[in-house]
Amino acid sequence: SSGINAEYGYLDERDTWFLLNTLLSLGLPPPSPSLSNKITTNYAAQLERLGLSKWAVFVLRHLPSGGENALKQLVRRICGDRETEKFCVDRLRMSSEMWSRERALAARFRGEWECEVLHMCDAQQYMQAHNTFLKKIATEKVVSREEESLRCCLEKLLPHQDEIPGWGSGGGVYYGYICLPSSLPDSKEELEELRVKVSEVGAALNLLPYTSLHEVCAVDIMGLRTSTLLVHVWKALFHETENMELLLTLRTFPMPTDYWLHDVLSKISSEIITHEEECIY
Repeated sequence: SSGINAEYGYLDERDTWFLLNTLLSLGLPPPSPSLSNKITTNYAAQLERLGLSKWAVFVLRHLPSGGENALKQLVRRICGDRETEKFCVDRLRMSSEMWSRERALAARFRGEWECEVLHMCDAQQYMQAHNTFLKKIATEKVVSREEESLRCCLEKLLPHQDEIPGWGSGGGVYYGYICLPSSLPDSKEELEELRVKVSEVGAALNLLPYTSLHEVCAVDIMGLRTSTLLVHVWKALFHETENMELLLTLRTFPMPTDYWLHDVLSKISSEIITHEEECIY
């Protein structure tokens, strides 16, 4: 049976539906609400079977309350048809958010998490998009060293951060992290600004979830990269790495449990972490 609860049959519902709406336009009462709804849904199903989905939408909008539930089910089936969507939004004054919501749902069923986040943002469901980003995308991309691919989702969420509970301890932390530069600036003023920024990002990493294996690995990877970057900045600024303030700052950064602060410092100073630096930069 159809998702819009139509009864499939061999009758052409056109004349019946047009006659019904003619009577209604003249102010005459319908035979019964249930019969009117049945005629409308049957005609919409007929149009959909004929490939005239946009006119099926038009017909369903004559249902009580705009036929919202029936429309959702129809849009779910045709949400990939951009031409029909444009017609329905531009000509039939349908909400574009409904189409985006259904595309997000379809992407979820396919396991396409980035597409789901982007469509949820288009549907103005920013909190749900943020939750999906944290649970399905963020740690996976960090662990697989694909951090830059996080930018697309984060930049879509960023303008709406005030509408997202937990942004400052979730997406905002990842955004600060991916905005760290891959090379050091030349001027002392820029280096000092970067030192402050790196220190803030490193401390903020402690706000991220640290329970599952992927979460622990992701946070440790980001902590190690941030620590290494801070030492490089400090070295460029002060030409030293053995400094109490630096050590105290690094202690606030999450790092793998088998790393000691002196390991990070000595490895950098002796330049024997070529592979690590390639991953970091």
